Amino acid sequence: MLAISIDSGCAPIKGFVEKHGLFIMGMKVIIDEKEYSDSFEFQENEFYRIVDSSRDFHTAQPPLGQVLEYYNDIKSKGFTQLLDIHFSSKMSGLYETCLMASKMVEGLEVYVVDTRKVSIGAFLVSKRLIELAESGMEISRVMEEVSRAISNSFMEFSVPTLKYLIKNGRIGKAQGLAGTLLNIKPILSVDDEGYITPIAKLRGMKKLQEQMISNVVAFLQERRKNVVLYSIYGSEEYLPMMEETRDRAIVSLKEALGIRPEDLELINGRIWPTIACHSGPAVFGLACYGEKNGS
Repeated sequence: MLAISIDSGCAPIKGFVEKHGLFIMGMKVIIDEKEYSDSFEFQENEFYRIVDSSRDFHTAQPPLGQVLEYYNDIKSKGFTQLLDIHFSSKMSGLYETCLMASKMVEGLEVYVVDTRKVSIGAFLVSKRLIELAESGMEISRVMEEVSRAISNSFMEFSVPTLKYLIKNGRIGKAQGLAGTLLNIKPILSVDDEGYITPIAKLRGMKKLQEQMISNVVAFLQERRKNVVLYSIYGSEEYLPMMEETRDRAIVSLKEALGIRPEDLELINGRIWPTIACHSGPAVFGLACYGEKNGS
């Protein structure tokens, strides 16, 4: 019997988690030296209420012993296989810890996935793999589809400051932007290796929104099958920007590619604390998934 787990860095959606009976591995979130475990309840009821007035916040991964305990708990429920999906190994050591734990647990065959994406991008990769697993595909075949799911997913986001990415060691290949963001709006993504990397630097929010929309349209140009668009925001002030960018993207996809709104699967959400601690809560982003015809 197969169980499926996803971590909090993959921006899971509550309805999707409930529908598919997923297990969630929450990263540790430390705010002003108080430790929390990332979860839907924490995201919805606490994090955004307290983070703006906090002095310091960061994350820590569950230690090896806790991951092993997590695996054994899943095994105790009668499962013999586990598909365990994680956000980019370049952003956290959690993937490597889970690989170690997977070799130590007995009676549970664990398949650990590095999505090489974060947040909404990681969710779209996860979503595809979960759908394949639940279609009856052998788990070994699902693992062979990981690279395809990654190549069919694109994500981008923008932050007003890189200080949180720098402070938490998650700057990746955007290091050259440090100290240059006065009146500059960056668009960041995750490269093929799983590192955060800049893909554009623009002046003004309107230009940034136009470029983000253009990026989505360009990515889906040859991928018009099973299209999903996932938009996300952090602090409340970024909700209108997210909604406006998403709505304009929907219009552009119809005008440029003939992808009608009814042919899109739309997902909206708020960034999980695991990722907000890396990027800062002042963030919004878009991700999309699409397949080529015949694939």
